[in-house]
Amino acid sequence: MQDVLDPGQTEKLIAQRLLEARHRRGWTLAEAAEANGVSVTHLSRLERGERQPSIGVLIQLARSYGLPLGQLVGEEPQTACHVFRSREAPLHDGPDYKYAALSGITGLNLLEAIRLELPGGSRTSRAAQHVGEEWLLVHSGRVRVEIGSESFDLDPGDAAHFDAQSPHRICNRGRGRATVFIVSASSPARRGNGHK
Repeated sequence: MQDVLDPGQTEKLIAQRLLEARHRRGWTLAEAAEANGVSVTHLSRLERGERQPSIGVLIQLARSYGLPLGQLVGEEPQTACHVFRSREAPLHDGPDYKYAALSGITGLNLLEAIRLELPGGSRTSRAAQHVGEEWLLVHSGRVRVEIGSESFDLDPGDAAHFDAQSPHRICNRGRGRATVFIVSASSPARRGNGHK
């Protein structure tokens, strides 16, 4: 059975790692907020564990700090190949419902993968928007993907690939749980812009 981290533990863990990552980068709170397109107040609350970051914000912060998403949420691979066993990947309770990080090779974070589980009739808390591109695959359930002003209904096995700089969100249009695999990628050129 998968471990589900207590929401309070998750917030404290991510908050501590966000603060440590910013300090290692040598950025002030204002510099980090500007580099990631979030307000100083919001970033400060994330670092104190008073707010949970959305998946999009987590991906953006991980990239700007040069960390794999998995490491930022407390999963540190010990080898050059990190194998993620479906039944062993810990589920995190975030504002965008339960998710599991499925990627994370130290030093390589051009690609981030997660598994997102949405209860029936739910939707991600707010539209995500971050540098790079995103690919998602519906594993189970029926979802609607809203990208900018367009929306697409996807069923199991359907996939979508889009520019992640367009505001996007996922809605579960069914009654049962929907499981979606999301892969977010950033090119080295894009990753370097504004994050020196």
